[in-house]
Amino acid sequence: MSYCINPKCPDRQQSVALTQCAACGTELVVCARYRLLRPLRELDDWLPTDVFEVADQDRLKVMKVLKQPKWQPLFEREAQTLQRLDNPGIPRVEPDGYFTITIAEGQSLACLVMEKIEGPTLEQWLAKHGPVEQTLAQEWLRQASEILALIHQTELFHRDIKLSNLMLRPQGHLALIDFGSVRQMSNTYLAKIGGQRDITSIVSPGYTPLEQINGKAVPQSDFYALGRSLVHLLTGQHPVDLDTDAATGALNWRESASYVDHWFAELIDDLMAPFPGQRPLNAQEILRRLDAKPVRPAQNTDQHWIQWLIGLNIALLILHGVLGWRWVQQQDARPFLETGQVVGQSPSA
Repeated sequence: MSYCINPKCPDRQQSVALTQCAACGTELVVCARYRLLRPLRELDDWLPTDVFEVADQDRLKVMKVLKQPKWQPLFEREAQTLQRLDNPGIPRVEPDGYFTITIAEGQSLACLVMEKIEGPTLEQWLAKHGPVEQTLAQEWLRQASEILALIHQTELFHRDIKLSNLMLRPQGHLALIDFGSVRQMSNTYLAKIGGQRDITSIVSPGYTPLEQINGKAVPQSDFYALGRSLVHLLTGQHPVDLDTDAATGALNWRESASYVDHWFAELIDDLMAPFPGQRPLNAQEILRRLDAKPVRPAQNTDQHWIQWLIGLNIALLILHGVLGWRWVQQQDARPFLETGQVVGQSPSA
């Protein structure tokens, strides 16, 4: 099966044997290289982009196609970001992976081709496996923080971290996707958020902090969304379904994940602090706190052996006492036995 790239095509699903769309005449092999195999999400006219799995000769990749020109600056920024960053936790984009094509009636479509990351999103993983154990949650927090450290060091921040944008590769490594909302830090931008609204604010209910909703996102906004993602994983409940404290605005989630250690719960709450200045300063601080976690007490098996040894010692002490008492009794009775006297009988009898 093949798909037509033209968003206005009346019949986008076409035969793989064709090179030209039978419905609108658009070339089905884009740039004489990419064939669209299937949409990776519903083809919706309201969404600014379509996302397809494509065949590039014998390799599978992902192509995003921009349909709404007003989002062109964000789309170009995503392409530039992915081309700059080289890390297994980020989809790879080749130098020629961003291009523009012209289709019917002179319409231009911007296209971005990137590495296809195999594996489920964490949203899909949660739906299949249920709430995550703390040890795995800690490891995923570490991996996500390392990815954010790289992004923030290049003076960028993501602005749309959530379970559906975190993917789990087959080897167990996380990858962060959808850089369409990435923002560059600059003196101009930092001055701008001090006085007016950023018109390209991105909002994902339950994950997005208040300052970002107000158009004033900062790098620490990524930490807030990461903390909310951890709560979703640990409780199995979407953040919008959890209550918040009326006085502090904090998320009431700990009762739904009572097995989580206090120090880790404190770290997650700090990530989700209402004000950016209350959150970790940078990703390195998160990593340091993970490394400084308290040493866990002895495991249950160790405690069992300790209790068994204590019980054995008590039993030996009791046995020693009983044997000692019997020995003393025998010593007291020996003089009578040696003289042939019977207890209760006089010597003259």
